[in-house]
Amino acid sequence: MKHKIIQTENYLLVVDDSEIKAGDWIYNKEREPSILQCMGKGSLRGWSKIIAHLPLNNSPILEGVDLLPPLEDEAIGHPLVDYVNSKHTQEECIGFIDGYNKAKEKYKYTEEDLRKAWNAAYIDALAIDEETYKPLFFEDFIQSLQQPKYPIAFECEIEVYMHSINGDIVKPKTTTNSNGQTVWVGKYLF
Repeated sequence: MKHKIIQTENYLLVVDDSEIKAGDWIYNKEREPSILQCMGKGSLRGWSKIIAHLPLNNSPILEGVDLLPPLEDEAIGHPLVDYVNSKHTQEECIGFIDGYNKAKEKYKYTEEDLRKAWNAAYIDALAIDEETYKPLFFEDFIQSLQQPKYPIAFECEIEVYMHSINGDIVKPKTTTNSNGQTVWVGKYLF
């Protein structure tokens, strides 16, 4: 089951237009604040129910709303079991992943980013037409590469919730994290 992700400054959200009740967390991009807990009063026109979320920038968890799994790096985003084999212990793999993540914090650019910079400089050097030439400034270009890449959708695994004559009723497959919170199972789509 594929769900579109809405990115706000502090959250990645999955919303739907199911019935909103008092206590539900709701979202409306046209309002400020755009995320509220429904008190059961007033018009709910334009509001959508938040059914899953991922806090960003150390934002608080929306109590009672399922979590999306943490964003993982593409190279290290595989389950730890994929790295553990007869040659490496779990502690070695955890050390590798921790070291990789520390290096990623310090050295923010990938090989793909360097290729983009090289190609931009090459194209800029070839710009001969002085009337339409607009210089490419290093600081502006590098800043654009530093923007984090967020997913556009989440494809969750599904499980049968109830068998029915009209067909099975399904719901997102979930797991429980170490804090007792419900987390959707699936993958991000970029």
